[in-house]
Order: sequence, then structure tokens, then C-alpha cells
Amino acid sequence: MKLPTLALTPIAAAVFTFNVSALGHDHNNQHAILFPGETAQIEVEPSAKHSLKIGQKINNLYERQFDDSKFTVQKLGKNTYWIGVNYYNATVVVSKDSVLLIDPLGDGRIDALFRGIQSITNKPITAIMYSHYHLDHVGGGNQLIDLIKKNYPRVGHVRVIASQTVADKINLHAELNENGVRTPKVPAPNEVYDLKRARTVKFGSIRLKMMAPEGSGHTPDNTMILIPSDRVLHFADMINPDQLPFYNFAGAEDFHGYEVDLQNLLRKPLSKHWNFINGGHGNIGSKKDVKDLLEYIADVRTEVGKQLEVAPYTPIFRDGNHFIWFKRWQEEIINNVHSELANKYGHMYGFDSGAVETHAAIILADMIDH
Repeated sequence: MKLPTLALTPIAAAVFTFNVSALGHDHNNQHAILFPGETAQIEVEPSAKHSLKIGQKINNLYERQFDDSKFTVQKLGKNTYWIGVNYYNATVVVSKDSVLLIDPLGDGRIDALFRGIQSITNKPITAIMYSHYHLDHVGGGNQLIDLIKKNYPRVGHVRVIASQTVADKINLHAELNENGVRTPKVPAPNEVYDLKRARTVKFGSIRLKMMAPEGSGHTPDNTMILIPSDRVLHFADMINPDQLPFYNFAGAEDFHGYEVDLQNLLRKPLSKHWNFINGGHGNIGSKKDVKDLLEYIADVRTEVGKQLEVAPYTPIFRDGNHFIWFKRWQEEIINNVHSELANKYGHMYGFDSGAVETHAAIILADMIDH
């Protein structure tokens, strides 16, 4: 089953166990998004020719990404580019002779993504690298292979690069036909790396480094992909720079691991090797964006802790079940957390979407369970 183009994350990430008010964000406020304590950041026109400076952001990103037939390209270094399509982002590495694409996105975005690559260079795409197996980030793989065959007929072999855990997950979710033959939903990796230790992947004269995050917070198969020469890190679904996190922290399967992974981005030795981060969503990020996200998580945790001290847990016999008691108590807490954070974070992209309440619910569960 194909998901609508505007599906912004795996469906499971947006399933709530409570009711939230999903008010639309006033996208006109996008021009004034600031993290707490931050002076007005420099927003610039995107450029495929001039590299971004650390801390700079692409301007008017909400408006730019609304049309799924359009792309936004930003140069990050000598060989590395960021391409955004309809609120999803990929990383492109251009060598002397060819192109490597990190994450072919979902199939509804591949046409615009392909045109974005062609706007950078006429060199053929010869390699695809998967960050993790979520179809909204890699589901366009088959369509991309078709486009490569059509537009670059001399490319006989496309490298499909992934970690062993990604390859295993692709196989696990392959479709089984009536003859018992398994067919993967995306091109199967033909170059697989065991990430029990960091591995270096050669692409022409360029080296990429694949690493398994310590916490594996988003998914067990998520991969950190570093382009050391341009100091660019691709780490999908971990951060939406310039925005609050998506619902349920983008479906983080292990919240404790998610925090560990964010903290490790700022610790040596990794912190010494990157300046820009592509989180697969949002704007182009820097270390400050990671620091601000960790501060936001700490603030949510503090407010949840305060609410735990005062929120009433009220058993009512006529309810007929005790499940509703927890739901009522949880909603009281998360709604109050949203209200208490409004002064500091109310200007942020997504604040009134209901996302904050999901963050509070996850942190509440973490606090009462551990």
C-alpha cells in the first residue's frame, strides 16, 4: 500500500493514546523562529554554488517545501549538498565522476529529488546509501533505479549500500508471493557493512564513514553517515533543526537511547568531525540546534515532574473501567506542560500542533516507568 505523499513520518509515530489539540502552525511565524536564548539567526537564500556557513538557515523553508513537485538545494561543502523535498531531506555527495545519494526518500518525492540532483550536476547517480529502513526515507529506491536506467544507460551497476541491520530489516519486511519468493520493497543492498565498528566507504576519492549510534534511539538500524572532508553528518529522524521535534520524537523506539544519541553528537570524538547535520527533516542543523533540542527535552522533563506533584488522579466508579483514570490524569499533565512551556517555546514551529503533548506523554511514561 502506498502512503500519501504528505505522510510526514511512519504512521506508528503519529498514533496517540490520548487526545491532543492539533492546531495548525501559523507559517508566517516561520520567519521569526528562534530557539531560547538565541539571537536572530541569519536566514539566507538557498544556493547550490555557495556553501552555507555554520548556523545559517535556509529562509522561508515551510513555503519552499509545501509543493511536492519542487526541490531546494543547498551546498554544504566541496562535494556535499542538502536537498529538501516536501519536508524531507536527502544528502548528495558528488565525486569526480558520479553521484552518491543518501536516502532516496519516499516514492512520491523521488521525481523532484532526481531533478534536484540534475540541477547540481550532469554526472550519473551510481550509488545509493540507506540510513535506516523506513519507507518514508527510502521507499523511492525502486523508482530511482528506474530513473537511473532511463537517464544514465551506461550505468550498469548501482551500488546499494547499507548496514547489516538495515539489510536484515529490509529482508524481514520483504513481500512473500504465492510461490514463497520474498521480494524486498526497496532495492536490496548489494554492499553491506557490519557496524560493530565504524566502517569507511570509498566513493571515488571521497570517504564516508558509517557508524551505529550507541543508543539506537530512533530505530535499532539507524545509521550515522559522516562525510568527514565536508564535516557533514546525515542522521535521519533525530532532529528537525529550526523546529520542535515531530510527534513522539519522530517515533523514537527507545527514548533513553534517543537522548544518548543526541548527547553523543556533542561529545568527543564525534563532535570534532561535524559542523552540519541533516536530520532528514527541518532545516540544516548545527551543534547549537542539538544543544537547544536537549534543553527543550530537559524543560519538558522539568515541567512533567512539577505536574506529577499536583495533577489529580481521580478514580470514579461510574467510569466502569480504570483505564480512563490514567488517560484523564495523563491528559491533565500533558496539557498543563504545553501551557507552562508556551512562554518559552510558543513561537516555535509546531508548538500548537499537538506535538508537545506527545513529547510530554513519552517523558511522563519514562519517568513513571523508570
